[in-house]
Amino acid sequence: MPQPNLLKRLLVAIYDGLLILATIFFATALTLPFTKGEVAEGNKIYMTIYLLTVIYLFLGWFWTHGGQTLGMRAWKQRLVQIDNDQAVTWKQSFIRFITALPAWLLFIIGLILSIKTEIAESITNIPGWVFAVTGFFWVLFNNQNNNWRDKLSGTKIILTNNEK
Repeated sequence: MPQPNLLKRLLVAIYDGLLILATIFFATALTLPFTKGEVAEGNKIYMTIYLLTVIYLFLGWFWTHGGQTLGMRAWKQRLVQIDNDQAVTWKQSFIRFITALPAWLLFIIGLILSIKTEIAESITNIPGWVFAVTGFFWVLFNNQNNNWRDKLSGTKIILTNNEK
């Protein structure tokens, strides 16, 4: 099965990122009755764990039930097991999620450095956008057109409808 190129992977990441952001807002709103109407501080470990759990359940459910997040469906991609093109397991989705966290951390740091150019220039001469796309560069240098999250979780992203 053909696999998507880097641009299509980035488009899915942007689409799903917006959906995840909306999910985070909703999940945070659900905590308001327990915090007397105040938004729990993001640096509280329990809030971080709660939001990461919500994001994992959101992505994991889509990955294990049809292999497509809404962004993947829009851009005609599907996540499958590398050996048999079947739906991924919850274990595989967890491995994929956990191994994606460092790449997303670099992405967020890159966005912050891109916005705060003075800080970026004082820390490093590397533009912030370089950090933001670091996790995607692996695809360019890999002959199987997959990333290290795919390798570690035993998954791959394929194009549906034989679209190239």
